[in-house]
Amino acid sequence: MKQDIRNLFKDDEISGQALPDNHRQDFYEQLKASRPRRTSQLNRHYLIKVAAIITMFLALTITLFQMVDNTPNQVVEASSMETQIDAIEKQYLARIDREWQRFISVTNDETLVKRYKDKLNDLDADYKEISQQFKTDTNNILVIESLVENLQTRLQLLKDIQEHINVLNQKIGTV
Repeated sequence: MKQDIRNLFKDDEISGQALPDNHRQDFYEQLKASRPRRTSQLNRHYLIKVAAIITMFLALTITLFQMVDNTPNQVVEASSMETQIDAIEKQYLARIDREWQRFISVTNDETLVKRYKDKLNDLDADYKEISQQFKTDTNNILVIESLVENLQTRLQLLKDIQEHINVLNQKIGTV
């Protein structure tokens, strides 16, 4: 079964013929003729895509201009929010100061005063740090919640101190 492939084509009459000069050109023409023709539908798709891109661009541009026009309103809203937060802060600080003064006037225990004063100073330092964060990012709701929570914690600490003193005074009064 093994044969030399050259021997197979020796006796073939086609193998001895030379290719015509225009063989290459005929091959290209037949190749072009067999290729499917493009339809104008691709051009329609192209035009639809271009129109969609232009529409998106115009919509984005209009939206951007509307946002730029609204920026003064946002500044006013932000500043009103800041004034509201300042008002809340002042109310809490006034209540905290009032509770602290009442605590100092009622108690005679200096170690207790010092211990609670240290806790309040720590909370105050945290509050100042959170206030700095608020000044850099006034729209962050988490920072605002942290500010209010800090103030509430300080006020609750003073109320706890007051309750502690009332309990001690009752124990001393009953003894």
